[in-house]
Amino acid sequence: MSSENHFKFSLIIPCYNESDNIENLFEKISEIQNELNFEVIIINNGSTDNSIEVINKNKFKLRNLNLINISVNKGFGYAIKVGINKSNSEIVCYTHADMQVNLKSCLEAYNRFDHSNSDKVFVKSIRKNRPTLHTLFSQLMFIFNTILFRKILYDIHSQPNLFKKLDKEIINSAPNNMSIDLYFYLYFKKNKFEIIRFDTEFLERKHGLGSNDTLKKKIKYIPLAITNSIKLFFYDK
Repeated sequence: MSSENHFKFSLIIPCYNESDNIENLFEKISEIQNELNFEVIIINNGSTDNSIEVINKNKFKLRNLNLINISVNKGFGYAIKVGINKSNSEIVCYTHADMQVNLKSCLEAYNRFDHSNSDKVFVKSIRKNRPTLHTLFSQLMFIFNTILFRKILYDIHSQPNLFKKLDKEIINSAPNNMSIDLYFYLYFKKNKFEIIRFDTEFLERKHGLGSNDTLKKKIKYIPLAITNSIKLFFYDK
């Protein structure tokens, strides 16, 4: 199914203190724009480094660019919601700026959607070749959330995620933090959308540290992730 807009889809990427990754990010986006016409929504998500300067220096590399500046970081989910609401295509795709997922997987996600027989489709990758620590954490959250919600919820935070734009009320009801991935996954599961998964290689982060890259950070994040899941469980009731 293809979008009625001349853009095939809108690619939404929040950037928070990713100045060292932005030049490479923009080059990779430019490469895949040669294969397909899509909108790019880059969100400077309250960065405290020189991200906005690097973005402005490199923005000439991209076509169909919509640059959004959020002065104070309110969370990854908040930035995604802003991007979806500002998008100019009926198909939206979001991912991270850390370059740990090959951006060509966004084209793969769109192609999977485009060749489906319905608009009620949610396309989400499955990350392969991840470090043991990351895999272990994902498996623990898979078990916890599958039991809690009584639905199979595997590799919840895999990227990219692509779907037809939902009603604004549904988008704005999503959490502002990282649990937005779980929110959408649950929504599409409960509303009996076709869930299309495909493999994508998990790449090593070349610059900077992610919010959960170390064992200490993972351990610290577990109670927060469990709390966010429980909040979604009761919110859904």
